[in-house]
Amino acid sequence: MYLSKVKIENYRLLSDSQIDIDKKTTLIVGRNNTAKTSFINCLEKIIKENSISYNDFPLSKREKLLDLTSRFMEKTITYEQFIKDVPKTAIELTIDYSSEDPEDNLGALSPFIIDVDEDTTIAIIRIEYIVKPDEQALITIFNDSFYKDGTFNPDLKEAKTTYQKHFSKIFGRVILAVNPKETANTQIKDSKELEELFPIYSIPAERVLGEDDTHRNNSLTQLIASFFKINDEDFEPEVAEQVKELIKSVEKANRKVQENSDELLSSIVDKSIGFGYPNAEELQLAVSTRLAIDEQIINNTELAYKSTKDGETLPSNHNGLGYKNLIKIEFQLAAFAQEIKTKGVACIPMLFLEEPESHMHPQMQQTFARYLETFIEKFESVSLQTILTTHSSHIANTMEFSKIRYAQRTSQGVIYKNLDEFAKQQSDNLDFIRKYLTISRCDMFFADKLIFVEGASERLLLPDMIEKCNNEGLFDSQKFKLTEQYYALIEIGGAYAHLFIPFANFLDIPCLVLTDIDSATHTRKFEFVSKGVISTNSTINWWVRNLKKYPKAKKVSLSEIIELSPEEKNLGKCHLEFQVEENGLCGRSLEEAIRNVNRSIYNLKEPVSEDDLKFSDSKKTDFALKLIFEHQEYIVPQYIKDGLVWLNDQTVIN
Repeated sequence: MYLSKVKIENYRLLSDSQIDIDKKTTLIVGRNNTAKTSFINCLEKIIKENSISYNDFPLSKREKLLDLTSRFMEKTITYEQFIKDVPKTAIELTIDYSSEDPEDNLGALSPFIIDVDEDTTIAIIRIEYIVKPDEQALITIFNDSFYKDGTFNPDLKEAKTTYQKHFSKIFGRVILAVNPKETANTQIKDSKELEELFPIYSIPAERVLGEDDTHRNNSLTQLIASFFKINDEDFEPEVAEQVKELIKSVEKANRKVQENSDELLSSIVDKSIGFGYPNAEELQLAVSTRLAIDEQIINNTELAYKSTKDGETLPSNHNGLGYKNLIKIEFQLAAFAQEIKTKGVACIPMLFLEEPESHMHPQMQQTFARYLETFIEKFESVSLQTILTTHSSHIANTMEFSKIRYAQRTSQGVIYKNLDEFAKQQSDNLDFIRKYLTISRCDMFFADKLIFVEGASERLLLPDMIEKCNNEGLFDSQKFKLTEQYYALIEIGGAYAHLFIPFANFLDIPCLVLTDIDSATHTRKFEFVSKGVISTNSTINWWVRNLKKYPKAKKVSLSEIIELSPEEKNLGKCHLEFQVEENGLCGRSLEEAIRNVNRSIYNLKEPVSEDDLKFSDSKKTDFALKLIFEHQEYIVPQYIKDGLVWLNDQTVIN
């Protein structure tokens, strides 16, 4: 059995969010402030704790909460209506137990199965925070915020302060088992039943790595402590004998040291006592000492690094933070695995791992992500579900598409997009996208906006061109300009960019496609724009066919392409730009467009022809670098300006 779906209502940015959970590993990606951490925090807090705070209540619902409270205190709505209309913070958990044998004991899940239909293989748990005080108690709590000298005189600032102070008193947790076939049919459950079903272990991003003497490696301490608490049979066979030997040695040493210390200390105390006590008739004073060597081992064992050559050791702060972070995570995982083995197999243990990439270099991040599931599977009896959050494109690259959930922030809150759904919708393009994201980087998962470009020249020049456009004031229409946003510059080429357009639209990220017009004739692959009849650019042809609803095999004329209006250059959230006529001519490529608008730089004498613009040098990167470093006052071609202005004007949150 496993947790298959989570729905969250009214928790921070999660106003009405639903996420599919993978059986093994779920990776949540997205740009900053898309509630990745909040999702984990919500699960952990609502399952393990009884209360939430006013800070957890969404900003978008606070005005309604205060308005309802005011109307209740004014007696324009009843207490029952207030209870009904108050936005509830709630989380709904769907558990799939279809893989379990009907005769098997479902253990900790059993209390939450209230449907007697044998065909039902899911259980639903709903956890709500509802108003606890009765009507009179609620009036008492808010009386001073709404009444002055017996007269209704609302002070909403004071009412807000009251909510901040007493939120956990006003709202209390209720745990409900829900009948999947009749959701109105529910049963109240207790906290212990919920916690037994979901053992939770969280490894937060803020991991103390023991850089100084005040912060020791607590995860190592925890792991060693578990050796002295867990029964022998709970260990793996190869570990059990070693643990038994350790405990036997410790117990023997404990007894010997305690006997010696009791005798010596009792003698010292006996000789030091005076003032008439003790006398012969009373109990004699002695000393009973508990010197627990096991505690000394636990509390004074630290991670060190040993030289394989001469056996010398160095303290942990002599190694890099990346390795320490990795080692700490491994120890914590091992400690958690040992802990949940004691809880049996009939539960759903959850591991929350936040931003494991901290201090790790890219190759280490990728290795960690590849090895994580293998590492967890070593714990034979543990069926562990892991939820990771990351800002690392290197970790995202290594994960299977079906395991990735993209967190997108909208004006209505955060939604989670299951990339497996895109895989089913776009199976034709999926293999290419997977391969590209594997050999490249998943920057698009963390970007505000995307720019797909033809090749190396655009990739080198675009950042400088964006700065030039900003200096010209072309981005002044927006308070937060393109230069202040995180845009991902992705080199994909005109032959393949169209394969990514559906993906960009699925992620709902504003996307600019800058490509070459690539004019040609039916018999000649390269032709000046003035003489061309078609374009060999796959992305442009795909775009026009989709726009005009043409069949895939239909030829697209160059005139149709040139005559596209600004509106027709939009498909969903994507915008297409290619070379346009300037100074009476139109280049076929970026290099030709640059030469066209910077004629003096390239010593082009009037009248200039298309043949003069022709760029035949294969060293495109040299062309771009020379332009940046030797001709800093160059002019940016118009089609690039138009595209960047469009991208600048797109809103990030819709």
